[in-house]
Amino acid sequence: MTGKQDPVLIVGGGIAGMACAISAARNGVDVEVIDKYGPMATVGIGITHAANVLRVLRDLDVLDECIATGGPFDGWVFTDANGENRRRVDMPRLAGDDKPAMMGMTRPDFARVLTSGARREGARTRFEITVQSFEQDESGVDVTFSDGSRQRYRAIVGADGVHSQIRPMLFGDLGAPRHIGQAAWRVFMPRLPEINDLWLCDSGQGGKAGFVPLRSDLMYLYLTDTYSEPRPPEGDFAEILFERLKVFGGPVGECRDRYVRDGREILWRMFEFVDLPPPWHRGRAIIIGDAAHAASAHLGQGGAMAIEDGYVLGEELGRHDSVEQAFAAFMERRFERASSIQRWSQQICEWERDKSPDADAPGLTAKAFQLVQQPI
Repeated sequence: MTGKQDPVLIVGGGIAGMACAISAARNGVDVEVIDKYGPMATVGIGITHAANVLRVLRDLDVLDECIATGGPFDGWVFTDANGENRRRVDMPRLAGDDKPAMMGMTRPDFARVLTSGARREGARTRFEITVQSFEQDESGVDVTFSDGSRQRYRAIVGADGVHSQIRPMLFGDLGAPRHIGQAAWRVFMPRLPEINDLWLCDSGQGGKAGFVPLRSDLMYLYLTDTYSEPRPPEGDFAEILFERLKVFGGPVGECRDRYVRDGREILWRMFEFVDLPPPWHRGRAIIIGDAAHAASAHLGQGGAMAIEDGYVLGEELGRHDSVEQAFAAFMERRFERASSIQRWSQQICEWERDKSPDADAPGLTAKAFQLVQQPI
């Protein structure tokens, strides 16, 4: 523990930024978080927390609140397009025998838990404000904000997502987002009684559909789809998704017929990859989470890697007097792990896109599960 006079600025109030704020504050670091959006603004529908995430949320002292708010479960169910030939894979309970192995949450609920956790630990938050510029020297960072104010910090953390503002300020075009031809559809709907795990249903034609439990009464249906252009399809989303799901029967087909065309909101989002070369830091500024290594959803680990980043960086900032040493220790713990997950999720994405006959998604998924069970 060290007595640092200047605070650390975290740019981005999403999952990486708030996890970092909680972790750093719990380790004695003075922390301020800013975000360009308003409080509780979120992108997306829901988020899956795998076993390694629950372990971190336990250590951040927010797991019980997440469990009370979300939809806990213990594994995956793999099926064919008709929901048959079911194979269940249990996941380890890394957060403790009395905790679930996995869970889903709505993104607004998760944002509320993290933000309240950060404030409870003493982190300060400011919303609807951005960084206009910053200047570094040997002892700190002078930051000018969009409202004209100026303040000095010990370090600056860019945790502001795929389309980061801070990353190009440090690295120019390095790590700019790229698309590789796949997107995901997602839509909220009432939870079916039989959906007690994360479901993945193979269409047999490259794409996958399935369900993620979010609460006792809520889940979302997802579909991975192939697109050559990084822009939303033209036309009525409900009709397009209904047609895309026609290959599926079983629970997916049932939910397609009951809910997809009933007027509820449907989200479409292209998978974007960010692979910033190491190190992810220059001077007293560092990039973490999706801003450094965004991946697709194929392994359910994109958000997990962002949360782990925040947790580890908070620990290292509290452990070291030197920002340089803290950043180096962070990279030592994070680069290989996060990069492997990103590389493997991209491989599965490409297999699905190309309908590869040599694809081994189950094997690569098992390899990823083995990795993330290891200590961070």
